[in-house]
Amino acid sequence: MTGLLGAVPEVVFLAVCFMAGTFMGSFVGVLTYRIPRDEQWVKGHSVCPACGHQLGVPDLVPVWSYVFLRGRCRYCHAVIGSRYLWTEVFSGLLFMGLGWRLGWSVEALKFAIMTVLALAVGIIDFETGLVPDTVVLPGTAIGVLFGALSGWHGLLGAAAGAAIGAGLFALIILFSRGGMGWGDATLGLMLGAFLGWRLAVVFLLLAFIIGATAGIVLMVVFKKKGKDSMPFGPAMAVGAYVAAVAGNDLINWYVTTLFRR
Repeated sequence: MTGLLGAVPEVVFLAVCFMAGTFMGSFVGVLTYRIPRDEQWVKGHSVCPACGHQLGVPDLVPVWSYVFLRGRCRYCHAVIGSRYLWTEVFSGLLFMGLGWRLGWSVEALKFAIMTVLALAVGIIDFETGLVPDTVVLPGTAIGVLFGALSGWHGLLGAAAGAAIGAGLFALIILFSRGGMGWGDATLGLMLGAFLGWRLAVVFLLLAFIIGATAGIVLMVVFKKKGKDSMPFGPAMAVGAYVAAVAGNDLINWYVTTLFRR
């Protein structure tokens, strides 16, 4: 089976990754719409938010349906927000990146699931300021389960990653008396469980660098004030993805640079 998959041309493999990513991006759209509204997302048919008409298969093909219908509902012709299109495209590109760096592997599957969950939570946090437990707690369990597939070493690594991811934010919250929210700690718990302790350290460093950079841009360009609330979930999601695809390379580069004579 491995030999057969290895015979697939890379361009075909990456195209498959992109298509799979767009379908998962469509699922992210469902999560980001229904969870903040306390709607059932595990099951139930998709409907037009304007007219309530149940959507059929031709209306739900990622990217293609939006382009073919020109961003409007087939039934009531109401405008559909472009965020759904860009979420699907962006998710497809993220999956291409995972496929390019990790190939056909259990690790790629693990980080694909993490990417979907992190993207959904990042969008929800950006739009509402909330980190839903209904996503991060089951996600934590999935991350630990993937670690357990590698035996005790992997299980301990996932548990340590979860502890690092949540523990740092818990300390910040306790010592800053509300400088960050507990949602950041639970999101760190989930992402750390997927990444393991080594990549969890890289993820945290990247998240704070990205968050600080974004905060400076918002204050300089958009005149935000330091005391204004700024969701940290998107920075954590980006940091976790970069750690997944390039974290080991960053660790090797750092160690080589540090000990270079």
